[in-house]
Amino acid sequence: LIVPHPQSVVSRVASLPLVSCACGAMASAYGRTKERHPCVGSVCRVAEKGLRTLTAAAASGAQPLLTRLEPQISTANKFACRGLDKLEEKLPMLQQPPER
Repeated sequence: LIVPHPQSVVSRVASLPLVSCACGAMASAYGRTKERHPCVGSVCRVAEKGLRTLTAAAASGAQPLLTRLEPQISTANKFACRGLDKLEEKLPMLQQPPER
């Protein structure tokens, strides 16, 4: 018997059509801005590299704490997913494409 890995509430929210569409639009606008304005693009690339470095350092440093808090994080995720289930039941439009 294979028990499915519970889905993260963050990934569920990110996959909602409206949220996904908004994130895609923001990413497109960001990419176009970097292309059209070389100075802004240079600054953004430097900032992105710094952010990747900081994120990697933070992730490795936080791992022991995340491991210790995993049961609490899992419980919070379950409650948040249940809340999202109820919200989706009451507002089925959340699953509709944004143009609708």
